[in-house]
Amino acid sequence: MSAATTEIHETYSRTTLSNGIRVISSRMPHTQSASICVFVGTGSRNEKAAVGGISHFIEHMVFKGTNRRPEPKDISGPIEGVGGILNAETDHEYTCYWCKVPLSYFEEGLDLLADMLRNSVFAEAEIQKERPVIIEELGMIADHPEYRVEVLTNQMLWNDHPLGREVGGTKETVNDITRKQMLDYMETNYPASSIVVSVAGNVDHGRVVELAEKLFGDWREGVSPEPEKFTGSQVKPQVQFEHRETEQMNLAVALYGLPADHADRYALDLFNIVLGEGMSSRLFLEIRERLGLAYEVHSDSTHFRDCGMFVVNAGVQPKQVERAAEAIIDEIVRAKEGITEEELEKARRLSAGRMMLRMEDSRAVAYWFGAQEVLLSRVKETDDVVKDLEAVAIGEVHRVTKDLLRTERLNLVLVGPTRPSRHLRHILNL
Repeated sequence: MSAATTEIHETYSRTTLSNGIRVISSRMPHTQSASICVFVGTGSRNEKAAVGGISHFIEHMVFKGTNRRPEPKDISGPIEGVGGILNAETDHEYTCYWCKVPLSYFEEGLDLLADMLRNSVFAEAEIQKERPVIIEELGMIADHPEYRVEVLTNQMLWNDHPLGREVGGTKETVNDITRKQMLDYMETNYPASSIVVSVAGNVDHGRVVELAEKLFGDWREGVSPEPEKFTGSQVKPQVQFEHRETEQMNLAVALYGLPADHADRYALDLFNIVLGEGMSSRLFLEIRERLGLAYEVHSDSTHFRDCGMFVVNAGVQPKQVERAAEAIIDEIVRAKEGITEEELEKARRLSAGRMMLRMEDSRAVAYWFGAQEVLLSRVKETDDVVKDLEAVAIGEVHRVTKDLLRTERLNLVLVGPTRPSRHLRHILNL
């Protein structure tokens, strides 16, 4: 089986194997490391509710042994033994298996990841041992109020849609998932067309493709099912409170955002930087420096394939929660009424500069190209992103934020010891 098509770009090369697996490499001659990311285009939003967390469970199980490497130590040992890092992560829309190794161990790293994904045994005894481990992981997340706020925010925004469910599932679903269900899920959701192999380091693309062909060339062809689209909407503010005996109130003010490929995403991203990214952002200067209400306050713009969200998070003293929530909402309203050209230019420089700094790390580069390919089936080089940022006019930012960040669509999530008061509900016009 031979490679079907190859594209050579300024900072990366891309080959599609004849079975549909995409192979991307970015040569970094100055590096002494090689990073390999194998992306699978399936995550928690591909799951049925009854098997919630199955993508995450599978991610755990591929570390438990293959026919060639029967023990977990046979998986991690060779990588850690040369100073490398081996890990994986499950998200809403993809799963990523990755390693970062000294350059001379690149081939061994790719071989290991291929073996894990293709030949894991899924031994029943290991499945039973891993159940309580995953449940402990879910418990750890639930014990951290700032993570719990994130979970509740997703539930409030996405409701019964799979995006609203915890990526790792629930105690009940994790206890019920079977070996057969895992293997069936992989058969359906891990076809060749869903796989992206992304490599960064001082490696030759031809050699990467040669190895990928050898290790992945006979991977089963096919197309995985499309995830459920989000079609929900909101017409009035919402508030959700979860009682915790904590020192702080953790809160989130959330609104719907934009999809990853939306024409206005960079306008929203630049607004996000002005509002809440870094110690010179409006939120930090107002909420922390001027009012002294929070140690940590920031905003974030998250993009999925067909939807997105815009969130402000903060941790405050319970007695200050009303004042903090009102100040955050006021700052959102003030910012959307108009940012300055100086602020916009500063946001452009910050966004471009941080992106360039990340690109010095081989893992960040492999992740950058692979994540774009698996989510959008195309790749944008960093220089192109910089051009897109520079093209954003201040009028576009004002238009986008006035349309999206409307107070009648606010969602407030609170985790802590103080129940929302009547005044706090009044702030949201409830």
